[in-house]
Amino acid sequence: MTRPIPAGDYVQHFDPDLAHHRAWLEAVLERLVAHEPQALQEGGTLRQLWTANQAVETGSPAPSALPPAQATTAASRANPLSVPWFAQLDSATEEGRRMCFSSSCAMLLAFLKPGVLRGANGDDQYLARVHQFGDSTDPAAQIKTLASYGITARFSNQARFRTLEQQIAAGIPIPCGYLHRGPVERPAGGGHWLIIVGHTPTHLIVHDPFGEADLVNGTTIGGTARFCRYSRANFGRRWMVEGVGSGWAVLAET
Repeated sequence: MTRPIPAGDYVQHFDPDLAHHRAWLEAVLERLVAHEPQALQEGGTLRQLWTANQAVETGSPAPSALPPAQATTAASRANPLSVPWFAQLDSATEEGRRMCFSSSCAMLLAFLKPGVLRGANGDDQYLARVHQFGDSTDPAAQIKTLASYGITARFSNQARFRTLEQQIAAGIPIPCGYLHRGPVERPAGGGHWLIIVGHTPTHLIVHDPFGEADLVNGTTIGGTARFCRYSRANFGRRWMVEGVGSGWAVLAET
């Protein structure tokens, strides 16, 4: 058996100020999360690099550079984001089972523009606006609907974990589409949308309008899926099905 080479042998020359070094680290981390998440445990070399890289990307000091109380306050304020949750299945319309995209974008809108949507069925109000531009499943209709509320956004099929982290750092949650049926080794189905509201090195924190998902088996557990923790390993295989950097997402600007 080949003796594992210590991570420090690989990363001793890492420079977070160099773009190609950060790109290398991103690629390494995305693969480690999928295959060896324990490599990112607290106190490890790669975890320290991940923290330093986060600080460079966001322009904020690394958590280790902050006093403990200040670090805790900052983390709880910004990650996860305090996004309202809408359940698609309580819709008063006949589209409850197919309006996950609209419910997810409605949560984005409700967070960025508080008070625009009112009540527990604010996503129904949003859906009515979507119908002015097209079908609930159409990304173009969603982008036009958000624009009608004053939110500039674009649809991307090239998102990755770093994309999500950058948006959260900017204070913007991210609606994402993924294949939610079939076993995780062979994702299938017509697709489902949820919204990412935060992240950890090994998990994404999500609001799922359909209820909590079983990412391993491709079924739905159900319930009130607020601030659910979905593992990057399992969600990534369903979200980036064409490889790293192929995730579907709606990326808004502030």
